[in-house]
Amino acid sequence: MEPGVVAAAYGVETAAEGAVGAAVAIARSTMPLKAAWTRIRTSTNLPRSSHSLSIIKSKAYIFGGEKTPREPVDNHIHVFTLPSSEHDEIDYQIIPAQAISGDEEVPPPRVGHTASVVNDRIYMFGGRGGKAMKPLQENGRVWVFDTRLNLWSSLNPTEGSPYPEPRSYHASASTEHPLSQPPIPTGPPSGSVASAYSKTTSSQKTDYTENPLGTSGSGADDHGTIFVHGGCPSSGRVADVWAFDIASRTWSQYIDAPGPARGGPSLCVAKDRLYRYGGFDGEKELGGPIHFLRLTRATFDDKGGKGELAVAPLTGQWESLEPPAGAPVPGNRSVAGLQPITTGQGRNYLLLFLGEKDPSSSGHDAAGGFWDDVWSFQLTPDGMTAASLKDATRQLVGAKTAEGTWARVDIPEASLSGKTEHPGPRGWFASAKGEDLDPLIVFLWGGVRSDNTRTGDGWMLTVQE
Repeated sequence: MEPGVVAAAYGVETAAEGAVGAAVAIARSTMPLKAAWTRIRTSTNLPRSSHSLSIIKSKAYIFGGEKTPREPVDNHIHVFTLPSSEHDEIDYQIIPAQAISGDEEVPPPRVGHTASVVNDRIYMFGGRGGKAMKPLQENGRVWVFDTRLNLWSSLNPTEGSPYPEPRSYHASASTEHPLSQPPIPTGPPSGSVASAYSKTTSSQKTDYTENPLGTSGSGADDHGTIFVHGGCPSSGRVADVWAFDIASRTWSQYIDAPGPARGGPSLCVAKDRLYRYGGFDGEKELGGPIHFLRLTRATFDDKGGKGELAVAPLTGQWESLEPPAGAPVPGNRSVAGLQPITTGQGRNYLLLFLGEKDPSSSGHDAAGGFWDDVWSFQLTPDGMTAASLKDATRQLVGAKTAEGTWARVDIPEASLSGKTEHPGPRGWFASAKGEDLDPLIVFLWGGVRSDNTRTGDGWMLTVQE
């Protein structure tokens, strides 16, 4: 055969193989995901529940909680240096509570609080404690632990501004936006910082634009927003949603989340949305659709310079993601883990794991029934990525995508001995992601088992690409 004919034939064959490969890639389902649990090896056992876990620069920071029902543990920070491999023994240290200055206070022991991370700082809100074990009356204060200094400070709301009712067993999440305080405008709008995005008028030399939230480099230290939802005040439960702007020390109340008031909900921020799932309404565990609130950044631009004013709801209305009829869904639950992950090439998911499925008849004094499963919910892919191209191609040929659907995550056996390494059914644990670590890993620590014992083990859940 002539060389030119051979080359042409080879080119046709190669193109055909490429087309087959592309077709296989497009046809391949994006769910179910596969993941594996790995126990974090440490000789230090730290049994507790209703505590907080924060991951910053390969270190796990644990605060508060209870070992015995209704008896808060110490107010130390317990720090585990995470291993570089699953076989490494990890370092452990205790950091006694110490204020950044002599006239500052430190947070008292508590349970049912939340902790959120922005850069190198941990922002803690709420909880209950004291002899009466009631929600701590702190007038909207947010406690701040600086992991570079290992010292505490606090942020009190701006005088005269509103703040959330004291509560415990709520949920919180955070975003680094707004990145910095804006320059002083020549004609400042009226109203709070958090509502400034809606105050645009033609008479002001100020331009407010709404931009979707996204990832960007670190700016000043004192920036970011902490979101708080639901929980248990002195009596009953609430459905409210609040945002705390770190730079201005201002709380802003958003529209209540849909459905009944609840304690033990799960909350997270993924891209430009605040997601809420589950909880307990005082009678039953909750589930159903995922609810979300679209977020926007209000930006400032005039002759004095540019800056970000605040994070605010884009429309002010919550939306729901209803699974298709007959599609698999996770069981209703509270005090569960909910963390966003990305598997690369623009593909995004929420991971929902473990949690309580049957409430205890004795409240917090006894354990209920717990789930041991992990579920993924596929989100909209990032624009102009391989994931968005694949989904667009599937839609062109009439094939469905998995966006907006649940699937139970496949947890394979984790050892050659045939034993599966798994944290087992539990709730009231703490979970977190490390923004500077592998985006496919989420962490879990402690919690309550079905026999009402508090466990002190740590786990990594790693999703396979």
